Amino acid sequence: MKKIFTSVFAIALTSFAFGQSIHIFDGGIDVTGANVYDTVDASEATLHDLELHNLTSSAVNYKVNRTLVNPIDADASLYFCTGTQCYSPQTATTWTPTGPDATIAANSTLPSGPGTYGIAAHYDAGAMPSTLTVIYRVYNTGTSGDTAFVTIHYISVYAGIEENAKLAGGSIAAAYPNPASSIASIKYDMNQYAQKGKIVFYDMLGKKVKEMELSDKQGVVKVDVSEFNSGVYFYSFIVNDKAIATKKLVVSAR
Repeated sequence: MKKIFTSVFAIALTSFAFGQSIHIFDGGIDVTGANVYDTVDASEATLHDLELHNLTSSAVNYKVNRTLVNPIDADASLYFCTGTQCYSPQTATTWTPTGPDATIAANSTLPSGPGTYGIAAHYDAGAMPSTLTVIYRVYNTGTSGDTAFVTIHYISVYAGIEENAKLAGGSIAAAYPNPASSIASIKYDMNQYAQKGKIVFYDMLGKKVKEMELSDKQGVVKVDVSEFNSGVYFYSFIVNDKAIATKKLVVSAR
């Protein structure tokens, strides 16, 4: 079925764009590190055909990891294709397909022709869909920390205008310093609709490594990253159980 609309809100990418071999595009727009919003109706089948661009002069072997920020409805299904392979629906919170890596040739783009995919992100909504947030990560299996991601928010039409406003319930700044080796500070702001909020940290494969409840509607949280291993992490700003934004944090060796 036809999608109702898609709108893209880009996150600041300057700090990381030059180090990433793969970028993610949606409809000709670079959405690497961005939030993509899409409304879904009852039993609607929605497809985001995302392109993967290899910006380097060498072939890149990669895998795709998919993380559910909130649980999927029991009568809905979520699945994706990448490279030349399509995978069956999965309900696991975080999931990475087993099997061989996919490959993008040097200075090339997927899809590159019939039977190939960048990320074909499918969502088949249930009879009374709730809002769903999904993070897709593409990581270079040959280079640690070389990861691109995009967050797709499937907004149920049943949520209504007021509920959609609540989804945009605040803002969060990039962590500082970034990279960080000991303490990283993150400024956040929740709007008047917010009843609760938290910041959740994930490793590169989507495993939750830390969760911080927010007691005030505005402020700065200080994160002790000395308990993290060196590498790339992502943090999601969640207000009223809905993911507002996802950003990237690099933890460096101490």
